Amino acid sequence: MQDYLNLMQNRSSIRAYTQEKISKENLEYILECARLSPSSLGLEPWKFLVFQKDEHKKEIAKIANNQSHVANCAAIIVVISRADFKDYFEEKLKKRGLSQEELNKRLQTYKPFLDAMDLEQSFIYAKEQSYLAIANIINAAYSLNLGSCIIGGFDKDKINQYLNLDTTKQRVSMLITLGHTQENISTEKVRFAFNEVVEFKD
Repeated sequence: MQDYLNLMQNRSSIRAYTQEKISKENLEYILECARLSPSSLGLEPWKFLVFQKDEHKKEIAKIANNQSHVANCAAIIVVISRADFKDYFEEKLKKRGLSQEELNKRLQTYKPFLDAMDLEQSFIYAKEQSYLAIANIINAAYSLNLGSCIIGGFDKDKINQYLNLDTTKQRVSMLITLGHTQENISTEKVRFAFNEVVEFKD
């Protein structure tokens, strides 16, 4: 495993992969890092669908504006946002082993906040949480010397239809390609300077 700052300094989006498959062990490691990601109120409003067959990767690539690296990667992780978190919030909270007093306090505090969201607001909230898992996926992949690329350019209606999703409950948030990086790929990270994006206010 790599030092985290070193990982952040060197990881970049990869769009050219070898034909080598990703081992089941490494793929499960990446997905476990995603599963353990933090989320607001511990709702975990996500699901991860994994595609490795060439047929499916090519079909998804067509939906993703024919991006070649979507078809040629070793695996695609489709990150799903869930808007049905109101249905399981209370039961999930009960599993934390809280005292009845603390449980009631949290329900009184957070349930009105969740119940006030309409469907579109619920999906926005869920999608925001999914970004936390996405970051962990790509960084976990890099820690295993695997390349990745976050894909936001796709036809949202078509991908939801392709996956037969009930879009009142689940919608695709992002796609992530994974694979072994071609040796001749070289990237230089360009970022704003530290002082351009960070201000210490006190």
